[in-house]
Amino acid sequence: MSVELWSLVWGGLLLFILIVMSANANVKAMGMPWGIGNRDQPATTTGWGGRARRAYLNHLENLLIYACFAIPLVMIGGSSSLSVLGAQIFIVARVLYAIIYVAGLTAGGIRTIAWLGGVIGYGMVFVALLQAAM
Repeated sequence: MSVELWSLVWGGLLLFILIVMSANANVKAMGMPWGIGNRDQPATTTGWGGRARRAYLNHLENLLIYACFAIPLVMIGGSSSLSVLGAQIFIVARVLYAIIYVAGLTAGGIRTIAWLGGVIGYGMVFVALLQAAM
């Protein structure tokens, strides 16, 4: 399997981990009856649990964009050194983003820099897709 698709797989695993972290924090804050119920009352989780939820929502958005570029690239056989490097940058940046966000680190705009790294990574995959499609 290509590096581009493996990055998508690892991104899916990261999404799952963040969702489980968020869910556990919600149940801890709201109680098990809330967790197994209809959850009509929104969770009031704060701290790392709230950050885990926001991180997984952000990761979901970025993973979808990445998938929209990586899957067609692989389908047309357009993998290149540019797309491989972009895929690697994407997944490393997204893992760092998740760690930084859940940990609550804000110094020097580090979370934004990690987010931008992911955007640059999937931007490289997109450029490789355009090059392969022409």
